[in-house]
Amino acid sequence: MDEIFIQRKHTAAVFGSMVIPKYCDPKTIYTPKDIQTDMLSEHGLNLSYMQAWRAKEKALQFLRGNLCDSYNKLPKYFYILEKNYPCSVVKLKKAADDCFLYAFVALCTSINGWQHCRPVIVVNGTFLKSAYRGIMLTESTMDAAGTILPLAYAVVDSENDASWKWFFEQFKEAYGERPSMCVVSDRHETQSYTLDEFNERMLKIEEVDLRVKSYLYDIGYHRWSRVHATVRASTDHIHTVLDALRHRNETYENYCSPYYTRKSLLLTYEMPVNPLPDKGKWDVPQHILDEVVKPPAGDKRQPGRPHKERYKIFDEIKSKKYKVSCGNCGGEGHNKRTCKNAPKKK
Repeated sequence: MDEIFIQRKHTAAVFGSMVIPKYCDPKTIYTPKDIQTDMLSEHGLNLSYMQAWRAKEKALQFLRGNLCDSYNKLPKYFYILEKNYPCSVVKLKKAADDCFLYAFVALCTSINGWQHCRPVIVVNGTFLKSAYRGIMLTESTMDAAGTILPLAYAVVDSENDASWKWFFEQFKEAYGERPSMCVVSDRHETQSYTLDEFNERMLKIEEVDLRVKSYLYDIGYHRWSRVHATVRASTDHIHTVLDALRHRNETYENYCSPYYTRKSLLLTYEMPVNPLPDKGKWDVPQHILDEVVKPPAGDKRQPGRPHKERYKIFDEIKSKKYKVSCGNCGGEGHNKRTCKNAPKKK
């Protein structure tokens, strides 16, 4: 049995070394099925799917190193981040047994640029597909040109109260607070597209705490709800206003928030992001090198294909989905542009 195991390891290593060039580009999609096809056509070897899968895992290990060892490299990497990007906020939290728990990164370039962007933050979370799983939490905003500016990210064990609390505490330490600051999550009630859907979600809020519903009502639904919004954005209106200002020889900046000006856009990215030096040139103190970080405690991801979509909570599965309706025939499932029931033009 031992001889069979050793032979299997050597076979995976040999086949893995042969397909390493296929994985040098992280964007390349090269599946075990592709390995089976290439091995048969180029070398006449008929591999089973499991043999091809082991070869892929071995090739990725050759290129990226052992997954367990990568956690032990975090202290060194975070030290270099802080050294090369002063005023950045980088935090690593471990459990009592030195197992990885949380990690947070907010670079100084984003912290500096945030002051020149509108005070609106979008938070989100997505699952990781690594063997030790975990969740990546992100916070971002939009610059004057309407493009996304990443502010901070963290890797935590799961989306729970403790991890979210820790994440927001680190964000507050890095960015502080600003007047009229707004935080929007991917499960925000403003994403209700119909009045029935909005009322359904407000009933859920009322069940949790009646004071929250009263607070939102006092603010005014039209200020934050998509369904109750009284103004619909249109580029036609913007062009009309700009034409009127040109005739009056006035500049739009007198009627525009400074967060949308060219000056704010340039100030957002005035601090450059230089790449880190080559790993061979890193000068790390010995006490950082001696720090131990073990992989996260708990079960590893089970063998098999990883999930492509995150697990949805019950409310998301139960909630009604927004249906597209046609402006021509009134049917659902298509829009006015793709309608096939519209009368033909003579």
